[in-house]
Amino acid sequence: MNEKIFYASGKNKLCGILNKVNTSDLLVVICHARASSKDSKPTTLIAESLTKTNINNFRFDFLACGESTGDTLNYAVTNMLINLEDTLQKMKEDYGFNNFILIGCSMGARIISLINHKHFYISKIILWYGALNYKFKLFNLPSHKEKIAKKQGYYPIEKGIKLSYDYFVDERKYFADKNLSKWDVPKLFIHGTNDPYVNYKSSVKVSHKCQNAQLILIKNGDHGFHNEECMNLALEETLKFIQK
Repeated sequence: MNEKIFYASGKNKLCGILNKVNTSDLLVVICHARASSKDSKPTTLIAESLTKTNINNFRFDFLACGESTGDTLNYAVTNMLINLEDTLQKMKEDYGFNNFILIGCSMGARIISLINHKHFYISKIILWYGALNYKFKLFNLPSHKEKIAKKQGYYPIEKGIKLSYDYFVDERKYFADKNLSKWDVPKLFIHGTNDPYVNYKSSVKVSHKCQNAQLILIKNGDHGFHNEECMNLALEETLKFIQK
C-alpha cells in the first residue's frame, strides 16, 4: 500500500508517503536533508529499496519543504524535532507502528540524533552524511552565516529558503554528538570521503565516541551519493544493517 498522508504538526500541515508492505509493527522513517524534501533522490531511493525488501517505510516533508506548509523563516531545529515527534506519534496512534528505525540524510541525520527516544521505541538509527557539526558544536561559536543573519535578518540558502537569525540561535542549543554518545541504540554512520559540504571526519569522530556504532566510509562518495555505485553501496549497507 502506497498512501500519501497529510497530518498536523503545530500550526503546519505535513505531508508524507507511507509504504506499508507487511503487517509488522516495524516502520522505517526517513528524514530528508535541509532545503530538500521527501521526493529527493536519496530519500526516494531509500524508500524504494526498503519497499522492494518488504520493509514498511515512511518519508515525509519537514515544515516549509516539499508539500508541507510553513514559512521558511520558521524552519528551525526545534520545529523539525517537533515535526519528527508528531510524525512518530501519528504513525503510532493511527497506523499501529510501535517499533521505529530512523534514517536521516545530512540535516535529517542531526534531527534523528536529537529525538527524545524515551517517548518512542527506536531500535536503530542510520545517519547518511550526517550534518552533525561536531567541531562547531564542540566550541559552540557563532558561524559566519549566523553573523550575516543577525546583520540582515536572514541568511539565504538554496531554493529560496531564508534562515532567520533565530534559526542559528536555536541550532546552537543542541549537541547531536553528545546525545549520540549517550544513546546505546545501534547506530550506522555512512559517509562519502569526497563530501564537499560535510567533512567525513565528523562522522568518524562522532562514531568513535558512540556506543554500539558502525562506520562505513564510501570511497569517493559525495554529499548525496550522486554516483550510482556509491548510492548502491550505501543502500546495500543500510539494508544489511536493518536486517541483521
